[in-house]
Amino acid sequence: MFHYTHLFQPIHVRNAYVKNRIESAPMSPSGDVPFYTREAYEMYNSIAKGGAGIVTLGEAGVHSLTDHAHPTMPHLDDETLLPSLIQTVDTVHKWGALASIELTHSGCRAKGAFLAEGGYVIGPSPMEANLYGDRVIEMDEDMMNTIADAYAQAAYMAEFAGCDIVNIHGGHGWLISQFLSDLNNHRTDKYGGSIENKARFPLMIVDRIRQKCPNLILEFRLSGQEETEGGITIEETVEFAKMLDGKVDIIHVSAATFHDTSSSARMFPTVFYPRGCNVDNAAKVKAVVKKSLVSVVGGINDPDFMEDVIASGKADFVVAGRQFIADPDWPRKARKGKADEIKKCIRCETCISAGFIPHVPFSSGVLRCSVNPTWGREYENTRKEEKVPYAKKVLVAGGGPGGMEAAITAARRGHQVILCEKNDHLAGSLDYAKQISFKQDIVQFLKSMVINVQRTPNLELRLNTEVTEELIAEEKPDTLIVACGAEPVIPPIPGLDKPMVHHVTDLYKKHLSVGKKVVVIGGGLAGCEEGLDLAWKGHEVSIVEMKDGLAKDAPYIHWRHLLEKMEGAVTSYCSAKVLSVEEDGVKILDQDGTELLLEADTVLVAAGMKGTLPKYEKWHELAEEVIFVGDCRKASKILEAMRTGYCAGVTI
Repeated sequence: MFHYTHLFQPIHVRNAYVKNRIESAPMSPSGDVPFYTREAYEMYNSIAKGGAGIVTLGEAGVHSLTDHAHPTMPHLDDETLLPSLIQTVDTVHKWGALASIELTHSGCRAKGAFLAEGGYVIGPSPMEANLYGDRVIEMDEDMMNTIADAYAQAAYMAEFAGCDIVNIHGGHGWLISQFLSDLNNHRTDKYGGSIENKARFPLMIVDRIRQKCPNLILEFRLSGQEETEGGITIEETVEFAKMLDGKVDIIHVSAATFHDTSSSARMFPTVFYPRGCNVDNAAKVKAVVKKSLVSVVGGINDPDFMEDVIASGKADFVVAGRQFIADPDWPRKARKGKADEIKKCIRCETCISAGFIPHVPFSSGVLRCSVNPTWGREYENTRKEEKVPYAKKVLVAGGGPGGMEAAITAARRGHQVILCEKNDHLAGSLDYAKQISFKQDIVQFLKSMVINVQRTPNLELRLNTEVTEELIAEEKPDTLIVACGAEPVIPPIPGLDKPMVHHVTDLYKKHLSVGKKVVVIGGGLAGCEEGLDLAWKGHEVSIVEMKDGLAKDAPYIHWRHLLEKMEGAVTSYCSAKVLSVEEDGVKILDQDGTELLLEADTVLVAAGMKGTLPKYEKWHELAEEVIFVGDCRKASKILEAMRTGYCAGVTI
């Protein structure tokens, strides 16, 4: 029996058969060259194998002379790409999926230093300096014709390589949407002003591609709204959709623009947005188009929600990006009725923020996922995850994310695994997430991890069981994996022994009653998120941080949105020093050296965590092989816990 009948209902698009209504969002692979590398083959292969109906290759430029926003961005005016592109498309077709590729031009967001020799930066309107300091030349009609022809030629080359679809990127503040948006288009000629005028160049591109490639499926990606003052509105988008109707086969509804960094929180929806935040806009587009189909993206990760979107007629396709990174097999699991095993994306923004230049120092060129430790190293790990020649007995101490991942991976490879957790449930260190409204993604992820632990063969789970030297001696494991977590850092501040002082990790473990006025000592990610949640619950919250900024350990996009949410809700003191905790509050020195008393009924210490490896280092003689993973080794985030856990399980 198959589940989600609407989500997995086949559909025909321009004489092509699409096996279901699931499309992967444009995503570029890890790599250090602008080619479709072995890592790219493996990445897109995993998405196609997982069950997507349409697999979209990441952004590909169309005109090297004027377009380059990333150092390793491929361009389809370079014929040397063809062999690797053809092989990549072949990997998608192997699993019965259609292959799509996103065509883009960065326009006034191009970086001159990345352009081909003799290159120059162009846009709908002139700029003395763009975000990289490069002069932007206003496009005349000759330039428009050149770029429109470049799109058509790129589509032709993609079709030659076997691509079934080209996704014309007309959103997110790239060149096409620069023409559609008053943020960038200040023209007074026939290409500016009204939506009809602003649409001329985008429609020119669509028409050129269709003339060159009459049988190719065209998908047009747009920002339903730009989520910033003066940007594109949904009303304008609906009018533009009417003009696109029938010219393209699919209208793909996203949101936001790179020209306002804060709107990136909507482009790659953070935990502060509801899942599927673009569905209502997609429904408005769907209501006015007669010939084109509609797809929608935006933090969508739940097959039940997806089924409702399709069944209710709000869209014809659902598009997922980060969820495919978190678990590329999620469509297969959903169709088989095993949706509860899907490892859910937690929207931490780690994958997106890694390449978010110029707002981060470097584009790492490598994708990382907090909940999927194999992502970004597909060829190295996934293909090499072979069954073991003989099974070892593995004892895992600690049932947090790192311990669970280590146990699952080792058992999956054929080892006999015992996972011990001293508490009565797994992942107790993350119980705080259950109480915070915007951390429910982590709760869902942990549920799937627990289910996978329970259903993995060769894996015995023992709760209420603390691993001791006596237990190790009794079980005699071949390999001991130590995942015993971290412990709080307690700074040497006078008064921390007062009854109103608690460590932030104890807030929900001990069901503490929090007073009206709260002071949080420590403005890292944990302190800020807890402080914000308490503020939203009606408490008066002050955060004291010794560094010059808050939550500097957060991924960039989440950091930006978190600080926006905190503004006006929480009072913060950065570059400040806590002197002591008094009976009526916390005494600090602010950044100007002024002594202040912050009134408090409750004081929460969030000064960080430290690894517990020194406590367990003596265990190295108790088994043939001892591996330390997760926070035990070094206090960090879920990403490091999952990766070190996976590496332990895969190398035994």
